[in-house]
Amino acid sequence: MMMMRRRTQTLMNYIMNAAASNNYRCFDKTATKTSSSSSCSSYRSLSSFFIGYQNREGAKTFSRTTVSTQGKVDNNTWTTTTTKTQKQKSANNISTSTRSKMGYISHQRTAITKRLWNDRLEQMNVEHPHAPEQTLIKTKKIKEHVVLYDFENDKQLARDYATPWNTARIGRVLEDMDSLAGNVVFTHIDDNDPATRPPNAVTASADNIRQFKKLRLDQKTFLHGSVAYVGTSSIVVRCDLKNEKGEVLMRADFTFAARSNVTGKATPVNQLDMKTLTEEQKATFDEVKAQIELKKNRKMDKMPMREEVRVFRKQWVKKMREMSRVAKEMPSRAVLDEKLSKIVLTSQTVHENLFVAQPQQVNLSGRIFGGFLLRRGFELALANAYTFAGTFPLFVNMSDVDFRAPVEVGDLLRFRAHIIHVGEPGEFDKKTLELKETNVFESGNDIERDIVMQVEAIVVNPKTVSATVTNSFLITFRVNGGLLPTVLPESTDEAFGVFEKVIRPKLCGWD
Repeated sequence: MMMMRRRTQTLMNYIMNAAASNNYRCFDKTATKTSSSSSCSSYRSLSSFFIGYQNREGAKTFSRTTVSTQGKVDNNTWTTTTTKTQKQKSANNISTSTRSKMGYISHQRTAITKRLWNDRLEQMNVEHPHAPEQTLIKTKKIKEHVVLYDFENDKQLARDYATPWNTARIGRVLEDMDSLAGNVVFTHIDDNDPATRPPNAVTASADNIRQFKKLRLDQKTFLHGSVAYVGTSSIVVRCDLKNEKGEVLMRADFTFAARSNVTGKATPVNQLDMKTLTEEQKATFDEVKAQIELKKNRKMDKMPMREEVRVFRKQWVKKMREMSRVAKEMPSRAVLDEKLSKIVLTSQTVHENLFVAQPQQVNLSGRIFGGFLLRRGFELALANAYTFAGTFPLFVNMSDVDFRAPVEVGDLLRFRAHIIHVGEPGEFDKKTLELKETNVFESGNDIERDIVMQVEAIVVNPKTVSATVTNSFLITFRVNGGLLPTVLPESTDEAFGVFEKVIRPKLCGWD
């Protein structure tokens, strides 16, 4: 308890000091003072940014903000704007010192995330942080939030997101997706009453993060976010990254849990007005609801297993263990065998990094930003796959992303990534449940291969001699051709775990 108090006091002191500096004030939309610091340059480079809302009739409302090189803010309205609520009006005159008490926006965040967080702060009832919690539950329509990445015209923004391969940096996009999802949730749960404050919403998980097409830096890209599903105390937000043609480039579903500011327990949230949903929105609602039920049953081990799948699992685990046992127990002999020499054990694919969670990585609640954890986990897995394959891998999907516990400032955080499976996209015959021989041994240059990576974020506490897994990720990359060894589990329990995480979803069509 004393340690938590010291951490909180240290963080608040840091926030108050930052609020008094030019580095923090340059993020305030009301600031007019020009700063030459690098922390302001990325913010000023955001020449095109808008958040929009779309109602069920299809009418869109966009508000655009253009920031000049002198640091002055010029607000332009693209179409008819909606009337601001009383809470939003009162938030326009929030002082920098008052706003800083609600959270610290570091220059290390992306330009998009900075603006999203500033817009969220404007909607918060920060002048009355101890106002009574709202109790009235409403039904709301779905509002679509839209963010523009003007890579085509804003070269500074394009450089901020560029990779050595001239594509958009997916880790940074994941940060923005998490930030936009937070704004969508806040808009939905808020009752627009200036005399109350909404419950706290925390990120519980991220699912179905998929890349469908290359993220190019020579065209405009739009990030869409809207509520996809609402439970009693949970909200799922779907974020779609689209090009100008409306094609989905990348998709992610973020699940938030509402917690009372007083008790810290689950609390009800505003529901969706189902009568106003379009057919597409209803289909998305049903799709997400089915995915939630599937994930819940898988975690509780309630999914029935067909007898033929059970038999195949036994055969698959036996085959994997036979090969890995020889490679583990007699490595000097295994390297001489034509087949066993092409095997790598999971422990031989481990890459990790260890660092202290710094105050610059906090979100508006004062804890380590979930989008930052997503980015660090993804980029470690990407480097691991690149090292393993010898060629730059393409991101396919990220699943089973669970935020099990919060990460605090000052925590010693270790990210560990290791490969748990290497196989072909269609490596199993679902009808006969036969294992292709190419799945066991290396492939030729004309075969695509999937590299499945398990990533864990672990808080290590040397003082209490404890370690807690706070986050876990399952990430799949794809390489086109090349000679890749087969990665095998080192124990029977590990083999069963790989089967449940990777093989069974493919056999049952859950992936």
